[in-house]
This record gives sequence, C-alpha cells and structure tokens, in this order.
Amino acid sequence: MLVVWAVLWIAALLLVVINRHSAAFRWLGLVAFCGGMGALASVLEGWITPYEIDPDGLHTANVLRRVQQACSWTSYYGLPYAYLLFGTGYHPNVIPPRLSKLMPWVALVPIVIMLSLPIEGGYPVSYIPLACWAIPYMLIGTALVLTKRVNHPAERRAHLIVTAAVLPAVLFALAMNYTMPLFGVYRLWRYNVWSIPVAFLIFITSLFKYGFMGVQLMIERRRLDYSMRAITSGTAMLNHAIKNDMAKIKLFTEKIKRSGAEDADLQQDAAVIVRSAEHIEAMIRSVHERTQELVLRASIIDLVALTRAQAIMIQPAAAAAKVEVALNVPEQTAPIYILADTVQTEEAIRNVLNNALEAMAEGGQLTITLTGGKRGSILEVRDTGHGIERHHLHKVTEPFFTTKGNSKAMNFGLGLAYSSQLMNRQGGELRIRSERGQGTTVTFAFPAIKRSMQPTDFELRSKILM
Repeated sequence: MLVVWAVLWIAALLLVVINRHSAAFRWLGLVAFCGGMGALASVLEGWITPYEIDPDGLHTANVLRRVQQACSWTSYYGLPYAYLLFGTGYHPNVIPPRLSKLMPWVALVPIVIMLSLPIEGGYPVSYIPLACWAIPYMLIGTALVLTKRVNHPAERRAHLIVTAAVLPAVLFALAMNYTMPLFGVYRLWRYNVWSIPVAFLIFITSLFKYGFMGVQLMIERRRLDYSMRAITSGTAMLNHAIKNDMAKIKLFTEKIKRSGAEDADLQQDAAVIVRSAEHIEAMIRSVHERTQELVLRASIIDLVALTRAQAIMIQPAAAAAKVEVALNVPEQTAPIYILADTVQTEEAIRNVLNNALEAMAEGGQLTITLTGGKRGSILEVRDTGHGIERHHLHKVTEPFFTTKGNSKAMNFGLGLAYSSQLMNRQGGELRIRSERGQGTTVTFAFPAIKRSMQPTDFELRSKILM
C-alpha cells in the first residue's frame, strides 16, 4: 500500500501542476488524492500496531488512530464526491451553468450527514448509508465520462486514454470499497493494488507520449505556433521579388499561348502555368496580410472539385517521374463540403502531393482517396515511395525537419509543418503513417459541417478561425 499511496499522490500533484486552471484536472487530482488517503490509512495500520503493544505508546497510538480515521473518511467520502465533480467538469455541457456552480455545495450534503452518524462495529464508516449516495455519485460520474462526444480525432484519442486510465481503477474501487461491504465482505480495498498501478502507468505513458486530456496536444500546438511565427516573420522581404517574377511568368505564358494557338497540348500546359502563377500570387497576398499567425478566410469548399483540380495539377510532374496517379473519388451528385481556407488548403494538399512525387524518384503509384460522411471528410494520399523511418515520424511535422538530404532541391522542411498547423487551426488533423520501404500515407481529416448552416454562421466561424 505504500507504493499505491505514493503513486496516487504523485498523480494528484502532476494533475494539479500541469493544468491547474482546468476544473476537470483539479477534480481528478482530488480523486487521486482521496484514493491516496485510503492507502495512507492502510499504511498507518502497520505503524499503529507496535505502539498499541507498548504501554508507553498508547497515547501515540490513539493519535495515529484519529489520523487514520480522518484518512479513511477522506477516502470513502471524498472519492465519490470528487469523481462526480470530475465528471461534470469533464463533460460540462450536460449540466446547466447555474446548477454546475451549485454542484460542489449540493454534493457535500450527504457527506455532512455521514459525519454526524454514529459508527458501529469498529468499521471506519457506516457502509449502508454510504452506499446510498456514493454508488450513485460514482455511476453518474462514469456516465458523464462515457457520454462525452468529441469530434477532433486527436481529442478522441485523448478521450480514450482518459477512459482507459480513470474508469477501470474507479469502478474497481466502487466494487471493492463500496459494493462488496453491503454483502458482508470487507477489506477488499487491499486488492486496489492491482488496478491503481496499471492506471498510473497508462497516465504517465500517455502524458509524455500522446498527451492526457489534451495537455501534450496543447504544448505541441504552442510550439508549432511559435515556430511558424518565427518563419513567417521573415517572408515579407521575399514578397516583392516573387511578385515581380510572377509578373514575368504570366507575361511570357501569354506569349506562349498566342504563339501556339493551334497546339492543344501547349495551350493546356500554358493554362497549368497560369493557374500555378495565380495560386502563388494568392499565397503571396495571404502571407503579406498576416503578421504573426496564419490568417484563415474560411468558406464553403467542394472538396471533390478541389481534389480533382489538385490531381490534374500534378499530372505533368507525375508523368515525368513515371508515377501513376489513381484518383478514387466517390461517384455522387452531391459535393462533399468542408469549411476551410481555400488557398491555404490547396497549398497544404499540394505540399503533400509534391512530397509523394519526390519520394518516388524511380516511379511508383500515387493513390488519392476521398471519402465523406456525417462525422467529417477524409482525404488520403498514399505513395509507394521509400517511406520514413519510425523514429522520424513524430518529427516530420516540426519546422525545418526534413529527411531529404539534397540541399539543392530547396527542401526546407516546412511543408508538413505548415500543413499540420493549418489542419489544426481548421479543426481537423493531419495524420501520417509510414514504414521504411513500404511508402507513406498522409491523411487530411476535415471536421463535418452542418448542412443547415446559414452564410452568416460561416462568417461567424471564419472570425473564430482567424
């Protein structure tokens, strides 16, 4: 029990320190603290026994017994109380705001009543009246955690981690500490040493590897934001030179179109050049207007049309690289709509497509798959290139990180960092799967939008994204 005591109090300290402004974190920290008080009560039992045997130590034994009783009360009464309030903080939209403010005080009423009841039989608490409110508290808290719905893919993973770390340990304690004593089976709390270390291991591992309740995700986003701010702050000096070159490209493209008026292939190539020049100009305007952050101009986009356009754009480069492009777009009359910044979303998709082509220098297969559903839309880009080493996968979205060794190819390691930040800002996610020699799959996960949204609602959402 000494290990369980230490584990629970370490978890409580970490939960409060890593995000003390979050009500859910504070209440979950109190859950761990109260559980640790129960473990401390068990540890004190071993300390008290020698004093009770020694006649000179009876006073010390009595003092320790009072401390042990206080620890038991804190554990038995505080655990369901804190867990109920954790559930309300973790799933805040279920309870009205006024009731939510009163919940901490209303939920204290059974505890005050319990403290006034006499305790018989040498047990730390009266189990039958305790079960009347503690079991419902813990079941309601569990229901609140389980019924929470999240749309962001990363938040769904975080929710699963919270569920795996918290629920098994709490439900095991519910059975051992509160339910079994009703059937005359006591002291089963000793078996909590099985579930608590497992829960703590999940908590610690996820905290540093994946994030717990969004903490690591928040840190990663802040790091990307700061890095991208430093990058974009130096781009203004390039705008003027690029804009002049774009004017020259457009000028000479018009000459090519006039000189090859009867050549259909030449006209198509010239149209691609014009489209690329217009896209670069749009990106220059976007970069010029932003100061420190990505400025998003959200609008309704037909993802099917956008995907087809990008696939056409890369056809010449794919043909030159002997890459076969397969476009899997659902055959349907209704478009797949997303809410996103058109120019920057095009740029993000183009970054990924260009990366795929560069990874297949000796030819291969590039598969672009688009699916839409009620929960969102998925655009998947899969190549058969050389792939990425596993130990590099978590770094590929960091600014300036690149696995391309050719410095002459103008590979700055910014494409995936930009694309990942853009998707996060738009409420989606960029996922990357890869194995060395097996190719890479990059997935754009766009959140769903309501068909009933009015134009004014989109304008409001645009302001929020900005």
